[in-house]
Amino acid sequence: MIPKILSNWKVVLLSFLGATTFWFFSALGKDYNYRINHPIKFVYNADSLIAVEPLPEFIDIDVSGGGWDLFRETFWFTDPVVFELDNPAAIRYLTRPTILPIISEQLNEYRVNFLFTDTLFVNIDRKISKRVDLKIDSVGISMDEDYRIITPIVLTPDTATIHGPSSFIDTIDQVFTIKLEAESIDKNFDRFVKLGLPETFDIKSAPPTVNVKFEVDRFDLLEIITSVELQNFPTDSSVYVTDPNVTVRFIVQQELREDYFTDDFKVVVDYNLIDRADSTAPAIVVFHPEHVIEVEAVPDSLAITYAR
Repeated sequence: MIPKILSNWKVVLLSFLGATTFWFFSALGKDYNYRINHPIKFVYNADSLIAVEPLPEFIDIDVSGGGWDLFRETFWFTDPVVFELDNPAAIRYLTRPTILPIISEQLNEYRVNFLFTDTLFVNIDRKISKRVDLKIDSVGISMDEDYRIITPIVLTPDTATIHGPSSFIDTIDQVFTIKLEAESIDKNFDRFVKLGLPETFDIKSAPPTVNVKFEVDRFDLLEIITSVELQNFPTDSSVYVTDPNVTVRFIVQQELREDYFTDDFKVVVDYNLIDRADSTAPAIVVFHPEHVIEVEAVPDSLAITYAR
């Protein structure tokens, strides 16, 4: 009994598949109106020109045509409409009166009823080159808090040729600044780095990377207390510095660190620089060991007392 039921089901299924297939092929033989996004392609001299914005890839149209053609269109089994651009650097868009004849001619299997896409925007530029000098953005280098660069920054090579669209190349200065992306550097630096060009629209450099090299060292923050030296003050002590002691704060390369004494620094307060409005005068460091840097007196301004 069961084999007979299974046999009947096979007959029913085959009949259904046959009817469906007949209906499908019959439907594909009829004509339809259909809105499609048809692929398009722009042809131009890519050796001397470059697209600086993505070019349109599809065009939105309403067409009439046979079911088979629309079936191929649905599954993209079709060739794109080709727009040949003779002088693309001189145009920025194609309008409906230009687009429609090209579409109608190349999609001859359809009848084009309406063009929903009324404008195709193109931005194609001349491809040019420029040779530039290279330098490093030394101010923007990210160093570890206690480390500093102690040698000149060397680039090898120190020039490069940049290729790309003229709208970009024309904005580049003759000296091109490279920004190092490394952070918190605390070791000698010797790496090949990219120039940092936009990674779009076939913008390239020759060479693509340059070697950047410099040495670093740890620096220590030190302090020493000393007394200021008075200049141009009255000899009768009628005017004097209320507290003549200051802290001299400075930074020194760890490799050059040594013992420092008050005589290694000279801080002066000049009577002629007194601010009469608040009775203060600046404490100026006028002498210090040559290998220490960022030297400052704390406080940097001292109170002045006038004897009665």
